[in-house]
Amino acid sequence: MLDKFNSNIIKWYPIKENSSILQIGENDNITRELKEKGHNITLLKSIDSIDITEKYDYILIYGYEKYSNIISKIKNVIKDDGKILVIGNNETGIQNWSKYSLKEDTGILKLENKNNIHSLQNVITEIKENDLTQINTFFIFPNYTIPDIIINENFNIQKNHIEKYNIQISKDEIEIFDEKKVLKNIIDNSSKMMSFFTNSYFIEISKEKIHNDIRYVSFNNWRKEQYQLITIIKDNVVEKIPANNSANIHIKNINEIINNFNNNFENLDYAKDGIIYSKYVPNEKTLDELLAEKSDDINYIVQILNKFKDVLLQNAIKYQECKENITIDDNEEILNKLNFLENCYWDMVPKNCFYIDNKFIFFDQEWQEKYLPIEFILYRAVLNSYDLVRKIDVDDLLKRLNIFEYKELFRKIDDNIRRKIIDEEMYKLINKKDNIKRIDNYINENKAYLEELERKEKYIKDLKNETDELIQDSAKKQQYIQALENELNNIKDDNRKKQEYIENLERMQTNNEN
Repeated sequence: MLDKFNSNIIKWYPIKENSSILQIGENDNITRELKEKGHNITLLKSIDSIDITEKYDYILIYGYEKYSNIISKIKNVIKDDGKILVIGNNETGIQNWSKYSLKEDTGILKLENKNNIHSLQNVITEIKENDLTQINTFFIFPNYTIPDIIINENFNIQKNHIEKYNIQISKDEIEIFDEKKVLKNIIDNSSKMMSFFTNSYFIEISKEKIHNDIRYVSFNNWRKEQYQLITIIKDNVVEKIPANNSANIHIKNINEIINNFNNNFENLDYAKDGIIYSKYVPNEKTLDELLAEKSDDINYIVQILNKFKDVLLQNAIKYQECKENITIDDNEEILNKLNFLENCYWDMVPKNCFYIDNKFIFFDQEWQEKYLPIEFILYRAVLNSYDLVRKIDVDDLLKRLNIFEYKELFRKIDDNIRRKIIDEEMYKLINKKDNIKRIDNYINENKAYLEELERKEKYIKDLKNETDELIQDSAKKQQYIQALENELNNIKDDNRKKQEYIENLERMQTNNEN
């Protein structure tokens, strides 16, 4: 089922119209995608059959790790203004470090046992050795077959950009560490190391200077088809485009949402020619990142989120004013405590917000529901601040915000919204990791086993000591019994002697009388 996302690796890339493309490396989904966009495709199964009499606008090499030293064979087959696009797996990628498998072609054993590692750096070296110096590199996670995020090497990546990366791990692999957490630490300490740890790569090569301002791309593959979009961050703007024809209606709906949203809140989003845009704000952290950094200052977090709530309250109405429109199934006592928005933009969460000069500036607003509580938005603001909730007691924060009593109600509302958007089957395939075998679980299980062995060994030792004591006690008792028996025998012997003496006396007396 995930195969249909193979074409993501090429969907985002700006290939000029009606191009001639030489595709090396078979993939039906990619070929279909390119043909549907009107390009002329020549597919090669073997590079030995390259016809050097024809030159192409693009040469696409899919699965570069399967080849070696082929740049020299194809560099003269592109036009002077053409490009070579190289897509492959980086064997030093974090997915190999983070997994253990008995199969030596995956995970840490692959790195231990393979002499010649096929790394991104090797590929870059090969390209430069062929006098091709115009190179633009993108990092891909989790891999090029089903990409979630694509990151340009020059992008000023932040930790929140990694959130959309869904780790891929098979049932026969053991997870050694959480890839996303480690990648976030790498970003904090040395983002340049991303080139070493990227799982896959997309390299754009040209004889001329490359003009490509795309810096970051993300996909939401787990959504229902009609809601799937591609988010593209460029130097000065963020674009959202439909991932398929079915999603065009969703783009139109977002356009209407933006028009309504802008009447009440500060927003970076706007629409033009069937594309949703947001003004790009470089070098600014989103509100969820700011809150995560203040995780040890719960009073500050409460203060900011209450201020956020005050912004929402400016457009709120009470339950009695709109109760005929409310579809929430709960008792009136609860509902009367809540404040409602006629047009509720329920994704006004900190990850879609900047906090600049004491103002909340929103972006990425593509959802709207009628008559939902603003307290529900506040609940989602907490639960969707992923780095924050890993560091704090969430229930405590909900209590401080006076919304803990609605927790179960809001969870149900969130689930209902989620079901409208998410392709459950796809979500399970991509996101669900319930049965991951983690090394820390094995360590804990082994630790428990060792502790149990220790307890049993101590018990056996205590039993042995007790047995030894019993044996020693038994020996003492046996000695005592033997002593008693000896004493009894002595007494018996003494009694016998006394009896004999008495008998002798009696005989002597009888003799005297006679």
